[in-house]
Amino acid sequence: MSSDRDRLQLSSYSFPDELQVDDLVIRGVIDDDIDTIAPAFMDPAVGGEAGLPAVGPEMLRRALQHQIPQMRAEGAMAPYVIDQGGVLLGGTTLHHLDAMRDTVEVGYWLIVEARGRGVATRAVGAMVDDAFARGILRVEAHVRPENTASVRVLERLGFEREGTKRKLLRHGGRRVDADLFARVAPGA
Repeated sequence: MSSDRDRLQLSSYSFPDELQVDDLVIRGVIDDDIDTIAPAFMDPAVGGEAGLPAVGPEMLRRALQHQIPQMRAEGAMAPYVIDQGGVLLGGTTLHHLDAMRDTVEVGYWLIVEARGRGVATRAVGAMVDDAFARGILRVEAHVRPENTASVRVLERLGFEREGTKRKLLRHGGRRVDADLFARVAPGA
């Protein structure tokens, strides 16, 4: 349910546990996934581009056990993997839930071998559709202007570029600008 300002009621939206679109299952990260996805966090072509922290499997395990449950409960972040028949192709996140404004941000990354197959478009599309169906009115994404593949994913899904946020993202050991893209729920 969406928020209601006049009743001082926040959105009742919560991050989904699992979504399915075609042959893709978008599900929460489990310990058994860590060794498979950890290399992406260290690969500049994957994790560096997606803004993932350069951390190894042990730190990811600790975060999964201690930090992620709290972050999820607070609406700060919910990480997911994109699973296709038991093969992990990448991940998505929902984060920065604003329960007063009915907005959430989406992020996504793919291993290099999964790119160019429509995986990100289908996964992000499922995340956005689910958010809208459960009361979110606006989904945002922040992308480096040079990340043309990510920009294309958003444009295919009907996101519109709204402006630039200076020095928002971390990339290549420095702060860089990000273009803000957003999609508003139909009829909002």
